[in-house]
Amino acid sequence: MTDYSFVLQQLLAAQTGTICRHTLSDGQTVWVRKTGKSIPPWRYALLGIIARSLHLGALQPVPNLGGSTAIAIEAARLRALAEHNIRTPRLLAESSDGLMFTHIGEYTLLHHIEYSPERLHYWLQGLEAIGNVHCHGEYLSQAFARNIIICNDNTIGFIDFEDDPGQYMPLIRCQSRDYLCYLHSTAIWLQKHRLLEPAARLWQQHLAQLPADMPPDILKASRPIRWMRHLKARFWGSDTLRLAALAAFFEQAR
Repeated sequence: MTDYSFVLQQLLAAQTGTICRHTLSDGQTVWVRKTGKSIPPWRYALLGIIARSLHLGALQPVPNLGGSTAIAIEAARLRALAEHNIRTPRLLAESSDGLMFTHIGEYTLLHHIEYSPERLHYWLQGLEAIGNVHCHGEYLSQAFARNIIICNDNTIGFIDFEDDPGQYMPLIRCQSRDYLCYLHSTAIWLQKHRLLEPAARLWQQHLAQLPADMPPDILKASRPIRWMRHLKARFWGSDTLRLAALAAFFEQAR
């Protein structure tokens, strides 16, 4: 039987990157996250002040303080979600310096949305998977499509939990933030493949099934960026164009 704690310490001693994939002697694929650089809390406090002044609500940044704090947060979030049978990597070993967890699949949902001819089907799967997490009274962390995995058994799983929105905002806002992260990460690809309109219709149907206090929270957070839908030139840069695509998505969903 593999002594994962011992193996973790060996891998941490040799690993230079923050997050790396490893193959163990028994052929098992695992991931090891090593403590990264700690980030001063004042930086996030400043971002929070800016977000509140712009009334961004669920779009406000969530601190990722790095170091051993981020390691402890990720371990706690993985355990909490596993208690509800939400598909995430299984925690194999942990220490103050790092974590070892299982590999749950080769391809992200973003990969399928970018390259699959059934991209709208996969996009809807992601939306419904987030809704399923919320039905258990839980929330994610960075619910971007790159952190959503199509697992080997074709179920959907989630990765990357170095921050915990629940420490900074109420549950309904954490859940609203999940949707906004997901829509933000996929809108530009929907726009590229001319799928904004059908995706917006699916979103409206999904929105109608959510708790009554969630749609207003999501819509409130989207209002400050609505004007950005007019920004289309490449010189604005990829980050701005992602927000512009999100704004165009919400315009379609009105």
